[in-house]
Amino acid sequence: MYKKRAGTSGIQGQLYETKLISLIYFRLTHDDSVEQFSLATNRDGIGEFDDVCFKANIKGFDKPLAVFLQAKHRENDKLLTFTSETDLAKYFSSYLKIRRAFDPSGKDMIFERKYDETECFFIMYTTAKGSPKNKMYEGAFAECLKELIGTGGCCTQPSYTDDDLDLLCKIVMKDQITTLATQLAKFICDESDSEMSTNNDIMLRYHVILALNVFDVSEIQPEGHRIASFRQDFFTNNEVFIVLFKNILCLEVLKKQKSEKNDGQTLLLKFLSEPSDVPTLSKLIGSVLTYKNDKLELVSESVTDDLQRQFVKVNVPQATVYEAAELAAKEYLLSLKLKVPASFGNKDLTIRGNNKKIEKRLNYLTTKFVELLKQSELNDIVTIDESLGDGFLKLNGGIACAVGNILVFDETSRLLKFADNCESLGDLAKTWYETLIVKIENLHEYKLHVKVKNFPKLSFERGEYDMSIARDFYSKLLFCTNQANQNGVEKILREEIEDQPCSGVHNFRVRSELIFLKYHDEIQRLWLRPEGAYLTEKSKVFENAVANAMSKPLMDVIKIIHNTKNKLFTFNEDVINRFLLLGPVLDTIIVSEVCVLTVAKVIQCLGSKDHIVLDLEYILELPLKSHNTLCKELTNTTEEIIFIVVCKSFRDWRDADNRLEDLAKSIGGKQIIVITNMLSVDIMKDFFSQTSNIRKDVVNVFANLSVESQKNFLATYKIKFLGKYVSLNMIIDEMPVELIDIFVFYKLCNDETVEIGSTKIYSNYDKLFYIDRRVSRTKTQEHDKFYDVKDKVLETLYDLEDDVVLISGKQGMGKSTLLTHLSLKTKELDPKVWIVRINLCEYQRIYRTHTDDDKVEGIEKSLEFICQIALDDKSIHFEWDRGSNTGRYDMMNSLEDVMDRSVIQYFMLKGEENIHLTELPFFIHMSNLNQCGSCHPKAFQVTMFLHYYNRAKLILLIDDFDELIPKHKEIVDELLKVVKRNPRKNKIWITSSSPSSKLELLFGPSYKMENFSHLEQKTYLNTAWKLAINIKNRSIKNLIEQSEKFLDINIENKKYLGAYIVLLEFIKVEAMTAEIDFPYDELYNNVKTRFGLCETTIPFILDDVTPSELYLIVLDCILPSTFM
Repeated sequence: MYKKRAGTSGIQGQLYETKLISLIYFRLTHDDSVEQFSLATNRDGIGEFDDVCFKANIKGFDKPLAVFLQAKHRENDKLLTFTSETDLAKYFSSYLKIRRAFDPSGKDMIFERKYDETECFFIMYTTAKGSPKNKMYEGAFAECLKELIGTGGCCTQPSYTDDDLDLLCKIVMKDQITTLATQLAKFICDESDSEMSTNNDIMLRYHVILALNVFDVSEIQPEGHRIASFRQDFFTNNEVFIVLFKNILCLEVLKKQKSEKNDGQTLLLKFLSEPSDVPTLSKLIGSVLTYKNDKLELVSESVTDDLQRQFVKVNVPQATVYEAAELAAKEYLLSLKLKVPASFGNKDLTIRGNNKKIEKRLNYLTTKFVELLKQSELNDIVTIDESLGDGFLKLNGGIACAVGNILVFDETSRLLKFADNCESLGDLAKTWYETLIVKIENLHEYKLHVKVKNFPKLSFERGEYDMSIARDFYSKLLFCTNQANQNGVEKILREEIEDQPCSGVHNFRVRSELIFLKYHDEIQRLWLRPEGAYLTEKSKVFENAVANAMSKPLMDVIKIIHNTKNKLFTFNEDVINRFLLLGPVLDTIIVSEVCVLTVAKVIQCLGSKDHIVLDLEYILELPLKSHNTLCKELTNTTEEIIFIVVCKSFRDWRDADNRLEDLAKSIGGKQIIVITNMLSVDIMKDFFSQTSNIRKDVVNVFANLSVESQKNFLATYKIKFLGKYVSLNMIIDEMPVELIDIFVFYKLCNDETVEIGSTKIYSNYDKLFYIDRRVSRTKTQEHDKFYDVKDKVLETLYDLEDDVVLISGKQGMGKSTLLTHLSLKTKELDPKVWIVRINLCEYQRIYRTHTDDDKVEGIEKSLEFICQIALDDKSIHFEWDRGSNTGRYDMMNSLEDVMDRSVIQYFMLKGEENIHLTELPFFIHMSNLNQCGSCHPKAFQVTMFLHYYNRAKLILLIDDFDELIPKHKEIVDELLKVVKRNPRKNKIWITSSSPSSKLELLFGPSYKMENFSHLEQKTYLNTAWKLAINIKNRSIKNLIEQSEKFLDINIENKKYLGAYIVLLEFIKVEAMTAEIDFPYDELYNNVKTRFGLCETTIPFILDDVTPSELYLIVLDCILPSTFM
């Protein structure tokens, strides 16, 4: 057994995963080269690569194969990208979790060995396109992986740079620091009088750094240990990793203490009114709130529902949480006196034993060191690696105990060196140091390059071990792109089932349909179970499905197939009773607009009576032999079976008349029910003459279904929401079922597409070029309730807590691109949010329809304007129906007064239906919707828009505010005033080239978009060139000549010179990867000589260059069309 996480809620994602698991399990059980395997799904605790996990022993390989796969089903064929630091960090963190999970002493079927004893692969498996820059994986397991998981393209591997490795090393460091802080917090909160252990890898690596930066460590106590107390300057240290350690430690200590507060509700209420109040938040962390996955969460079960609803809307910056945690934990931490081993911090050499043993050990270390230093030939750099043996390397009695006393960090070489003197050393360290000085000439010139996994560190520089982990990740990371979608996976699995040896059985093709349905149905059940049980070579899931299908007559197979495919619909009892009162059912043709609903209703009316559904769409497509077999079985049936013949529409099937005549004869004289549409009634009457009655099914509305069926329907059926397919239950919450109108209900039942919302929120932009943007804000005296924000990286539209977010940035800064990227990322995080993007310049021509003396007419016109854009339909209009109310509604009236007495209605210019929406205080109440025009194609869309608006689930994006003419700006100002007064508080983002004083007066100070840093500029250029230049297929000489010509033309512009130097560095790296000679040093020195530059004055691209200018440098200047 294994621990599972909940599976994906999206129906497309669920089907993709379950069908993929079905295919992989099928292949594992039928591949002769697979000797043994264990297969798991939705494995908890291992991060992103958890959708499908399996380990298999393959013939001919010494190591077992382990695959950890994330399945990404895309509705389009967009390019799979892996350039975001956030994405890279997410997947690398999963790799680290999986690597740590391997444990030879454990009993887990996948992780029961050491990591190095298993050939692991971490796979991004997707229908998306692969990048042409990726290289094909041609390793030993390439063919094996293709046979077991392939449904499309081959596996590829991403290329990477030294910068990528550096980023991963920092992630390794952060991961280790987080583990270190968590371990220390656990020790602190155990509240025992025991001594802290350094007998683990993390503490062994970092105990010296802790002694130098976190703790004051005492001399050895009489009992043999030392005392460590937190240093005051630890809390003011600005080193990035020390700050991270402090933040995690404080949060973990507060979490583990779990103190109760009697005034928790009062404090929470105060915090919700002022989320930036650090002192209040500090009193809540650990008792009422916890910080998990970069988000505050409630832990107290006594919080009221009202406070919980308010809390969900609060977004507190990470920096605020960390500040509050430090405030809450600092005093407690400073009061602690912790027992640590004598070896902690390497205050002195740690060598156990009497004087004679100590002297003998020092002699051994000296002799070994002398040998090592004499063997050094490369600039006096000595390599310390695992080959030297544990005895020489260990902490107690080995050179590891010299780190921090005799061996110190050299800032120049970033390696270890010997201390300059021995004045501050402990007694044993001083003795050994003096011996080494005598034995080794020029001791201080030697540097030590450590390549040992578990060895004390003196800095947060990346080490050889960190680099080896980063390289291992890239060597095991595979992209399986261009794979089949869920329908394609199903098709492949069906074909492979049909190719099995049992395919020689008569009518196997028909039976294989049942095998697939039964088999996939069982896999789905296993996938949905909360507990995880491994599928192995001994499991009989597929064999059971085959045995079940082969034992059935063909008639039963068809019956089971229909029942398996049509489980969704059961009706309320009163609906069935009314249906029976309207006329007979047996020997009747029932005319229906949606046959699938009427079939379900008829089956429910029949109760326990035996029946079989003969769907002509399926029956008339059977192979001729299967058709004849079925007709024979039907003819020979003597049991009291009721036959339900279904004809959704009569098509020109091959040999349809003859086949239909055979079918009619085979059930002649038996009880039948025919369900068809109006156009096919006469045809059905001709063939099935025993039908003596014709009747119509009544209108079937969604509310007629039973509660359970409604839930199943909402979970199963999908609509296209803002261009993406989502299940209905994802976007319909707390919404009256009566508002799912007949038009939508029937379309979905007939497998037609229902679309909601405009897809214009996604303007064209190239994700590959995108770099996360930073914003800053400085509070002013006029806005003193706001707080300063510095270099906040934006990843989603939820990252800034303001109800209205003002973003300013000069032309070319990428404001529209920012909104697009944040929209996409927000939809990934929260697929059910409705984002409405309003490009004001595009809608200037319709402002006049929203004005009366150049003013917006309040909430109805504001809603109308937004709704038109949200649904991309300018024919939608809202009007007030004031009824008997008199008096003119004025913009300055309170919204509450208007809502108390008014009624909204909307109508379509192209239709006659009006849908009335009664306004209640603070809420648009959508009553009587179904009775008034609910079959209008747009009715459900408008209903959903108002549903989202009422619950503050819209996010409005208003672009190009300052490009409006002054007259129209006033109109939009009025619209925004209405939105601001509205108690719904739907979130709004507004962009402009410069801060608007009017908007800032309404909503607070603007956030300013920051320019790219030099590193971000370099990353942007390198990404663009990597996509545009294929070094392997291009002459290096021509590339250099063209770039030098460009430099001559733009010689006066420093930003071009800086870009040229970055280009040289880029070509150097690419040429090395492609094993092509490139005279980098020569070209670089030529530039320096030509322009009289030294290292410190090499110009970089100017600080104020915008992203659009960078793009022009790449495409219009540095890379003319001859390069592309």
